[in-house]
Amino acid sequence: MAKDIREGGLVPLFLCATVGTTASGAVDPLEALGKVAKDLKVWLHVDAAYAGSACICPEFRHHLNGVELADSISMNPHKWFLTNMDCCCLWIKEPKIFVDSLSTCPEYLRNKASESKVVIDYKDWQIALSKRFRAIKVWVVIRRHGVDNLMFHIRSDVDMAKRFEAHVAEDPRFEVVVPRRFALVCFRLRPKQEEDETELNSRLVMAVNDSGRAFMTHAVVGGIYVIRCAIGSTLTETKHVDCLWKLIQEKADNLFLEKPGPAMED
Repeated sequence: MAKDIREGGLVPLFLCATVGTTASGAVDPLEALGKVAKDLKVWLHVDAAYAGSACICPEFRHHLNGVELADSISMNPHKWFLTNMDCCCLWIKEPKIFVDSLSTCPEYLRNKASESKVVIDYKDWQIALSKRFRAIKVWVVIRRHGVDNLMFHIRSDVDMAKRFEAHVAEDPRFEVVVPRRFALVCFRLRPKQEEDETELNSRLVMAVNDSGRAFMTHAVVGGIYVIRCAIGSTLTETKHVDCLWKLIQEKADNLFLEKPGPAMED
């Protein structure tokens, strides 16, 4: 950013840090980025859409160290917090900035409660005038399950991800590509020297998905094609994780016996 300012004459405006990236579950150093944002006077937003839910558990809260330096933070309860689609939570350090930017006040919306600031008009927090009652979804989830059960849900998924990670580590044909932090394991089938690693692993993904018994996605991390095993469904159990791994091994066995086929397009 400093180089862009110095050499390009650009004016920095917004810096986004992520807690649990979509591709690999990576976590940005919030405290360090917060200091950069403060020095350059830019808005710091923390995108915790996926892993923010995990921070209900004390053992994961260190990933939010430095969040006090952020201007806003968001998380999606529909991703890992037992909440139906769609529901995104957004916290703003200084709501007045939002209100000053988005507030509308035509005569037909004027009323004593709003003008006296007794109530919060959430219409002033967004572009649209109307707003869906998404908050009730989170309220129902918390009331129905409670904090202890929600923490159990997160920890159970993480434990199953650790189990899958251990399966990968035990098979020398496979490797975990990036560190697992939550319930996402990024792995790949090790290619032989003469093989194209992207083609090999894309064929493995297609074989698993075509079986109809499981569904996985892929990502490219640091130029490496990885397969993503993301655990987070309400009904997933240990037996499903073990069955998935057996399926992956079975399809890998078949791949080494088959002639190379077309790779899946990105």
